[in-house]
Amino acid sequence: MRVHRSASKRNFTVLSNSLLQDRGLKCAERGLLTFLLSLPDNVRMTAADIAGHTQDSLYLIRKSLRGLTAAGYYKVAKVRIEKGRIISVQHVTDTPHQFGPGVEGPVSGPAPSLKTKKPGKEKTSLPPLPSEPEPLAREHAQAPPGAPGPAPARVPGPRRAPVDERTRQAGDLLLRVVRPQPMLRIGELEALRLAPLVLEWLDRGCTEAILAAALLTGLPTLVHNPAGLLQHRLTEKLPPSLATAPPAPAHRCADCQRPAARPGICPDCRQAKDSPAYSGATHARPVRAAR
Repeated sequence: MRVHRSASKRNFTVLSNSLLQDRGLKCAERGLLTFLLSLPDNVRMTAADIAGHTQDSLYLIRKSLRGLTAAGYYKVAKVRIEKGRIISVQHVTDTPHQFGPGVEGPVSGPAPSLKTKKPGKEKTSLPPLPSEPEPLAREHAQAPPGAPGPAPARVPGPRRAPVDERTRQAGDLLLRVVRPQPMLRIGELEALRLAPLVLEWLDRGCTEAILAAALLTGLPTLVHNPAGLLQHRLTEKLPPSLATAPPAPAHRCADCQRPAARPGICPDCRQAKDSPAYSGATHARPVRAAR
């Protein structure tokens, strides 16, 4: 077990290891003893006051006080004050059975600086904690060696460049396309960054349905980087441009010069050549046989 301790400069209590490791004390009794030793002198604390401060039951506090009394760490002495009155004075020590003089019985003497009001009418509170230093003093206070320095001031980032209307519409189109798929949810800045790729698809005649089919079909089971996946698909699945597509060659029939699906002669001319009434002349329809 590694023990971490902080160096306290004020508001601390020094306790010996023999007290903290006394096997004759239970955990509740040891904790109550350390609490009592941390209080300043001449503070009156009843069992009810201690229970209200420590959030423990009154029964547990009284039982722990009896245990401390039996172990010699706690004692309630009777002191006679002026006019023959006798009051109770609590004594707590960090060394068993070692109390100051005049503790064993009622003695006469000057009244101690204790409040003699009846218990229950006024609740004694603990001394207030020291106030924290002012913010200015806290800033100029020297940090202990090894402590992290103050956090650097946050520098505002550069402003975004203005986006034209066509790029914004392309980004909105991409957000609308990927909205049905939760795994491909991206932010507005990511959509604007991918908007030039979407514009290339739109310039090549692609519609929203074609774009959705290319981006949303065949997705993996788990997507770690939606923006990266969309960028990859927009780049790799980019369709060919319609303007650069080679035009279909125009074929004409060698006999009748009409448009044909393939080079050579058209089906009508081929049928006419195969007919017995073919005269050998070039024509589009077969010649009828003379009657």
